[in-house]
Amino acid sequence: MRILFGICSWGLGHATRTLPIMRRLVQEGHEITAVSHGNTLNLLRKELGESAGYADLEDYQPPASMNTRALALHTFLSAPQYIFSMRREHRFVEKMVMEGKVDAIFSDNRFGFYSLRVPSFFMTHQLRIMNPLRSKRLESGSERFNKWFLDRFSGVLVPDFKDDGLSGRLAHELAVIDEDRLNYIGVLSDFKYRSLPQDIDVFAAISGFEPSRSAFEKLVLDQLDGFHGKTVVSLGRPAETYFRNGMKVQGLSPRSEQEELLNRAKIVIARSGYSTLMDLYALGKNALLVPTPGQTEQEYLATYHMSLGDYYCVRQRELDIPAQLESVCSRNPPKTQHPTEQAVENAIGVITETAGPG
Repeated sequence: MRILFGICSWGLGHATRTLPIMRRLVQEGHEITAVSHGNTLNLLRKELGESAGYADLEDYQPPASMNTRALALHTFLSAPQYIFSMRREHRFVEKMVMEGKVDAIFSDNRFGFYSLRVPSFFMTHQLRIMNPLRSKRLESGSERFNKWFLDRFSGVLVPDFKDDGLSGRLAHELAVIDEDRLNYIGVLSDFKYRSLPQDIDVFAAISGFEPSRSAFEKLVLDQLDGFHGKTVVSLGRPAETYFRNGMKVQGLSPRSEQEELLNRAKIVIARSGYSTLMDLYALGKNALLVPTPGQTEQEYLATYHMSLGDYYCVRQRELDIPAQLESVCSRNPPKTQHPTEQAVENAIGVITETAGPG
C-alpha cells in the first residue's frame, strides 16, 4: 500500500507518537510519504531516513502567546488562516490521489488532510476542546465542530484506552460524538522500556513554544542549581552541552539518547502535554508535571492526573522543585512496559482492514 501521512507541526509530539506506526508499515513493505513542516518534518526525515518519501507543507501557525485571553483572541482572528491552510492541504491530497500515488491517507490533527476517493484516517486525543471558562456549551460546540470534520474520514483513531484512559474528558464521556465509532487503539510512544540502572536523580525536559519555553528553562535551571544529586536538563533546542554546579545541561539529542536518559531517570520534570504523558506511561516513570500557562489542554491533563494520584502536577508559578520531589515520589505512576506494540497493531489493523491491499 502507498500511504500518505499528514502530521501537524505544532510541537514534536504529533510526529513522535506517529513514528511507531510509520516504522511498522515500512518494515511490512508499505510505501509511505510523510508530509509536515519545520522541526517536525526535520525529525521525521532524521528518524525515517531514506525509507520514506517527504513533502514540506505548512499547516496552522501556532500562537505567539499561550496566555488564555491572547490564545482565544488568536484563535478567533486566525480562523480565516486556518480555513485557508485546510483547503491548501486538501488540494495537495487530492492532487496526490488524482496522480494515483495514494491508497490510504493518515492524518494526525490536520483537518483538511483527507480525500473522499480513498480511505482516510484521522488520529487525535482531543475530541473535546477544553476552554478556560469550562463552559459545557462551549465544550459541546467544540465536539460538534470536530464531528463535522471527522465525518469526512473513514475512521478515527484515538491513542488512548477506551476504559481508564490517559486523556480523561478530552476523549471520553462525549456528548455529541459516538464513542462506539471511535477506534481506541491504546498508548503510542516512540520510547521503549529498557532495564537500565536508575542513576539519574532528576531528568528535566524543556519543551514548548516561545516565550513559555524560555521562561520554563530559566525556572528549572535556577531551581536545580546546586541540587544534591545527578541531574540532566535537556533544553529542547540546539545548544552546546555544559555543566553548571554538577548539573549537565544539553541541547537537542538523538531519540535513542533521550530514550536512554528517560529510562535511567528516577524522576522526570516536564510539561503535561499528552505525548509526554504517553511516554511516561510507557516507561513507568515518576514525574513532576508543569502545564504551560494558559494552555487549557495541558492544564486540564495536569489537574486530571493529579486527581488520579499517578503524577504530581503544579502550576508554573508554584513550582518549587526541591520541596516537591518528596511528593512526586509518593505518587503511583503506571508501571506498564511495552504498551505501544499492541497500539501499533491496532492502528495498522484499522488502516489495512478498511483500505485493503495496495
